[in-house]
Amino acid sequence: MIDGNQFEHRAKYDRYATAGSFALGLGTLLVLARVFEASFGIPGLPRSWYQNDWLWWSIGLVNIGLGSWLLLKSELLDRPERGWRPSQPGQRFRELILYTREGCHLCEDAADTLEKHRPWLPAVVLIDIDTDPQLVTKFGTCVPVLVADGKIRFRGKVNETLLRRLIEGTPSA
Repeated sequence: MIDGNQFEHRAKYDRYATAGSFALGLGTLLVLARVFEASFGIPGLPRSWYQNDWLWWSIGLVNIGLGSWLLLKSELLDRPERGWRPSQPGQRFRELILYTREGCHLCEDAADTLEKHRPWLPAVVLIDIDTDPQLVTKFGTCVPVLVADGKIRFRGKVNETLLRRLIEGTPSA
């Protein structure tokens, strides 16, 4: 389920990405048109194309710069986790077990989230619950389940914000 903040964040990312792609494409097109026209000539262009050579170069280069900047900004918006670090360095927990099930998209998302935070976590042991009937009885459809040092920390979904709080609040192992 997407909450309002995630929807606004995604819409902002989409606006930057769309505007950046458009500006970069327009700038590249103008610069390539100027190069092609200078090399081979393009008949039938308006008089302003020939009279304001510096203007077209400037518009093209500014659009390339603006488009690149907007795309970079959209990339940074799409990856807010890049800048996150806990206040204290070091690895938390001695053991992490992620109970999963084949074909479970939430399990894949959980593994990806844990991978992003790998510098502060030990290697994750993945266990497919379908290989053990007792685990199927114990967890049922409630996978993924993340167990850290013998204590169940997440069930059904690994929330990245809560994982960061858990990392922040746990002393280094």
